[in-house]
Amino acid sequence: MPTLEIHTFETYDSFAGEWHSETLSDTDISLEDARDRRLLNEQGTRQLWQLLGLLDDEELVIQLPEWLADEKGDFTKKATPTMFVGRVTRETEKAVLFEDSAVVRSLMSLAHQIHSLENGLSRTGDDDDRHDQLESRLREKQAAFRKREEMVGFRDEWIPKSQIQLAFQREGTGTHRP
Repeated sequence: MPTLEIHTFETYDSFAGEWHSETLSDTDISLEDARDRRLLNEQGTRQLWQLLGLLDDEELVIQLPEWLADEKGDFTKKATPTMFVGRVTRETEKAVLFEDSAVVRSLMSLAHQIHSLENGLSRTGDDDDRHDQLESRLREKQAAFRKREEMVGFRDEWIPKSQIQLAFQREGTGTHRP
């Protein structure tokens, strides 16, 4: 039985290089040169990396073609989201059951806020009031990240393996921060 190919990344640079591989190959330059020339969306890439660092070990990000995301999610807003976080719970020869999904964009925002609050906490020094305030906000954001039932996504959908454009996760997710 063919398995779903899941790309894993250990370092931010390996992820960024793969994520922007099309741009890099089209321009025939290195990742560092592309950064210097500002050809990449470094902020969005960093936020996606931060999201990957917060996922549980069994969670991954998948990217679907717009038509399939539209069919599965029945979204009616301005743009159909095509990237989702979720879990593969069953697999057949031709499809995977993808459960408890949420749209990546919403989770990226929360992951970035969590990352920023953690950085702020590490710089509070002796300011106990500021530390308590940041810690409280961090707990709120972490709870929102864990509780995804209210987020847009699809719950239990069979996705054809042939239509999953990309499936990826960060190696050792949930164990370290970016």
